[in-house]
Amino acid sequence: ADAVRQRSVVDELSAEHARVKEAETRFEQQCEESLAQRGPQLGDDTMAEYNRLSEQLRASSVDDTHRRDILDRSIQLLTEAARRASDRLDALQSRREGLLASEHSYSQQRQSATSDVAGIEQEIQQARRDADAAKTEHERLVRVEIELNEKLAGVLKELSQARADQRESAREAKLKDTIGTLQRIFTGVHGRLSELCKPTQHKYDVGIATVLGRHMDAIVVDRQATAIECISYMKEQRAGQATFLPLDTLQPHQVNDGLRHAHRGARLATDVMQYDPSVEAAVMHACGNALICDTADIAKYICYERRLEAKAVSLDGTVIHRSGLITGGTSSGSGGHRAQAQRWEAAGVENLRKARDRLTEELHDVARDRRKLAKEEVLSSHLAGLQTRHHIARESVEVLSRKVQGVATEREHVEAQLRDCDPLARKAADELELAKEEQRQLSTRIHTAARPIFAAFCDKLGIASLEVFE
Repeated sequence: ADAVRQRSVVDELSAEHARVKEAETRFEQQCEESLAQRGPQLGDDTMAEYNRLSEQLRASSVDDTHRRDILDRSIQLLTEAARRASDRLDALQSRREGLLASEHSYSQQRQSATSDVAGIEQEIQQARRDADAAKTEHERLVRVEIELNEKLAGVLKELSQARADQRESAREAKLKDTIGTLQRIFTGVHGRLSELCKPTQHKYDVGIATVLGRHMDAIVVDRQATAIECISYMKEQRAGQATFLPLDTLQPHQVNDGLRHAHRGARLATDVMQYDPSVEAAVMHACGNALICDTADIAKYICYERRLEAKAVSLDGTVIHRSGLITGGTSSGSGGHRAQAQRWEAAGVENLRKARDRLTEELHDVARDRRKLAKEEVLSSHLAGLQTRHHIARESVEVLSRKVQGVATEREHVEAQLRDCDPLARKAADELELAKEEQRQLSTRIHTAARPIFAAFCDKLGIASLEVFE
């Protein structure tokens, strides 16, 4: 084992020795090649000969050599000056490009800020319009509320004065229910005559009630067949009795127009009543040529002295007949003329109640609308915020405008410097090129003069020219 190990070590050392010898051989070859490329070695004698011939050349070309030395120094200075001019030109151009970019950026920012200002101004105008509209609407609602409250107060006062707490009799309530049922079941049921007409003024209430008499509770229907159906229904339901006025069969007497001028204090009953034209036949049937007189004396005058064919009724319900019969007084029962007249008062009270409910509902609507309106404080705060934004945006526009102006001024200054610097840089480059051209010409003349002086020297060294030696 030891012998094998020793042989292995000897083999490794032998291989390493071979590699060293090979490297040594390559190094020697490289040195020889390098010496061959560098040409012949220059000894002291050669350098002394070169210096002697150089002095001879310098003596024969002293002006050109001196000029070339001056040009060498001048070229160094011109090169430095041209470099500085070029560097300054590059710096100014770079600065100009940077300023152009900044100017463009600031201009875009200013344009955007200006658009923001315009947008905020539109918002401010809209906010002011909204505030004005809200103020106007609020004032209108306040006026409407005051008017409604005044009307409601008047209605409540009238209700209080009209003894609205009076209750209907049992018969009156039953009749109303019966008529409501008939109207729901049968078409063409208009209602009671007292509900379909009313005096034009309250002073005629008792007189008109007296004229209508038993027809006050008569039910107006469109056709006789409808009246028959209603009567059958009331019999079946044991709903009592009622008089029906079918519009299609009524044949009222023609009104005597001459009665309208019978006396200043007398007027036809139909002329002081309000009613729908559709029920005119029923009204004419019930009233006929009856006259409403301001006093009983006027009624007597018409019947006794004028002897007109008409029933004359005074405002207090007194009836004067041509035969001399006088009917008057007040009944305590529900059928009395004054009690009959109170139906219109009750209808008026019902209308007042409806008006009260309607006005109350309208007041609620006004209050709801006022709550919906934007609060004045909210609108003022919104407007103040918009004005603050507008002030900030305007200041931003002014700052950006100053920046744009400053950058533009600096850019113009840099461009002026560029206009001054560019000719100087071109002049420095031209002077440097002229100096180099003159240097090349001098070098050519000097080398031309050196060829005959160094011809033997170059032949001795085996080189083609002095330039190769140098």
